[in-house]
Amino acid sequence: MFIHMSIHHPNPGYEEEVLDSMNRVRLAALGTPGLIQIGPWREEAGGRVVGIAMWESRAHWEAALPALFAAASDDDPEGRWHATPPERILLDDAWALPPDDLVD
Repeated sequence: MFIHMSIHHPNPGYEEEVLDSMNRVRLAALGTPGLIQIGPWREEAGGRVVGIAMWESRAHWEAALPALFAAASDDDPEGRWHATPPERILLDDAWALPPDDLVD
């Protein structure tokens, strides 16, 4: 599994624009091969918006990138929406298999 997270710090008054953009990417992604789940999440206190996309593999994510982010390519053309550039976190699966004596 592979997870792509993006942490956004919207400027005051621009949270809805950021969420709308993230939802456009989510809608464009639906049905993409290898996608498990995608969507924006709003932090309860603190004002951050976090996008989380779970993929079957990094290769699936890489193959989908051009089409997915084309959905938001024209968003925020003057850079007013964000206080800082979004932080991107890429997470590779690090799960360990259970010992043989625990597997049926």
